[in-house]
Amino acid sequence: MEFSICIDVDDVDRAVVFYGRGLGLTVVEHHPDWAHVKLGAQTFWIMKAPAGAQGQISRDYGRHWTPVHLDFTVEDIDLAVGRAIDAGGKLEGEVQHGAKGAMANLSDPSGNGVDLVCPAKN
Repeated sequence: MEFSICIDVDDVDRAVVFYGRGLGLTVVEHHPDWAHVKLGAQTFWIMKAPAGAQGQISRDYGRHWTPVHLDFTVEDIDLAVGRAIDAGGKLEGEVQHGAKGAMANLSDPSGNGVDLVCPAKN
């Protein structure tokens, strides 16, 4: 079984910069209303969805919390955080360092939560 990850955004161009240049995903196709990006064999669809109510669903692109979010494993937390911020992401709080490694909580330009995780080096 395969699966794709869909990320709703208010601005596809900003999202492509963040997920492509900022997080290192490969941009396969980029259009005004959608983009296809990949990380290894994993497919991501960036989909433009307007803010406001569409039927029973209401989208708000201010920072929002959801129990489902994306974690990306990185080799160098400081470098990865800097790249993500330069590409439009927002760091939420301090980078957390512990015995198991480091983690940074960010949001993408549309307010979706993204964590960068750097495992401890053994």
